[in-house]
Amino acid sequence: MPGIKSLLWVGGVLLSAFSLTVKAEPLHPDPAWQQGQLSNGFGWQVLTTPQRPSDRIELRLVVNTGSLSEGPAQQGFSHLIARLAMVHNLALTPEQQRTLWHADMSKSGALPPVITSYDYTQYNLSLPINRPELVKSALEWLAATAGDMQITPTTVATALKATDPTATWPDNTQDPLWRYRLQNSALLGHDPSEQPSAITNPQPLAQYYHQWYTPDAMTLYVVGNVENRAIIEQITKTFNALKGKRKLPTPVPMLSPLPTQPISVVDNFLHTPRLVMNWDAMWLPIQDSQSLEHYWLSDLTREALYWHLQAGSELKQVALEPVDLQCQVLFSRAQCGLKIDAEGEGLTKQLASVGNEIVRLRDQGLTQSEFDQLLTKKTTELSGLFATYARTPTDMLMMQRLRSQKNGMVDIAPEQYQTLRQEFLANLTLEAVNHELRQQLSQPASFVLLHPETTQGPSVEQLQAQYNDLITEGEEGASDTTNAPSSESH
Repeated sequence: MPGIKSLLWVGGVLLSAFSLTVKAEPLHPDPAWQQGQLSNGFGWQVLTTPQRPSDRIELRLVVNTGSLSEGPAQQGFSHLIARLAMVHNLALTPEQQRTLWHADMSKSGALPPVITSYDYTQYNLSLPINRPELVKSALEWLAATAGDMQITPTTVATALKATDPTATWPDNTQDPLWRYRLQNSALLGHDPSEQPSAITNPQPLAQYYHQWYTPDAMTLYVVGNVENRAIIEQITKTFNALKGKRKLPTPVPMLSPLPTQPISVVDNFLHTPRLVMNWDAMWLPIQDSQSLEHYWLSDLTREALYWHLQAGSELKQVALEPVDLQCQVLFSRAQCGLKIDAEGEGLTKQLASVGNEIVRLRDQGLTQSEFDQLLTKKTTELSGLFATYARTPTDMLMMQRLRSQKNGMVDIAPEQYQTLRQEFLANLTLEAVNHELRQQLSQPASFVLLHPETTQGPSVEQLQAQYNDLITEGEEGASDTTNAPSSESH
């Protein structure tokens, strides 16, 4: 169960050749998750949680289609279909729909009813316990959305006039940094938040819907205190009637490697310039114990780096302002971004402090005391694994499952996680951590400077040159120290 505990990052990993195990052991999917496929190709996955009797019942219908499936004359169709889902439904009465959505949206921090992205559309429902009629209504609404959408001039006009309840992933598809990341990618011309300019004839929209909303490209996820056999029977009965089959391959989103040349981007929503240093690599799915250990080792070293870059950290060697380090998997790319917010000379000084700390960590690594502290922290976290898992709410369990599925990570049971993690920590050495630190911090970083239009200060080219000089000087200094003859050799 990678990521069962609270982590600072969501997944990016730069693999090294350093291995802690000789032979890889296959990872076994958590048997607590029941899964299957209906005769029409519709997939389902269910996790029953009787140990969480008061948690809400979470449902997610994931359709493997999004804005990337749109042709030039279909721009905005995927988002409009998501909006139609809220007004089309003939499976439920208006009163039933109001009850269903009130039960869902009344929860604090509830997800939007629909999320559209480049390669998927996700329908979200969160229901209170002890309301079996709501579960039945939710399944009927999802099935009608999946295969019996009423696409008429009336429903289209109603959807376009109504408040848009849907969200996109990412939240802001026009964010300058995000648009920069999509450079040289087909995703740049397929915005999931885009709306069609006008719909005079709903027939093309209906054709698009039936082409891409096919049961063989859908999976329903259910997490909550439900009776296992009953919910599976209900799913089978409700979704078995769906028709259709994909005739075209589903477009696969791909990102290009980040360019090495620095770039300056105007972002007038910022009040202070922001320098973003990005490390980018291919993401490799985690299917066996060896790749999982690589992931854990890389994650530990990023955590060590994060400690050292915090202003209040006892581990830091230099004065640092707070920085933000985030890692994530984006369409088969693993990316870590370090953000520094400062103005003018403050940005130059802050970058120098960060660069010096990175060089120090790369060349000297952690001390034995720092390593022991890190190992103790992780061992303590592991000792509370099952208590943490027992407190994890159903919406977090759902999020973890969806993330694992998306990133090609086997979602293992807590028992296997505990066994493998204990072995990993028992075999972990200071040498392994410092080797991985050097591997990660030797990777070149790409530089993006985001700034308001009128801001004055150092250029991004100057900042990258400053950082490269620090890195190069550190490498030369380390090399000189390594090659210098010792007094014992004379």
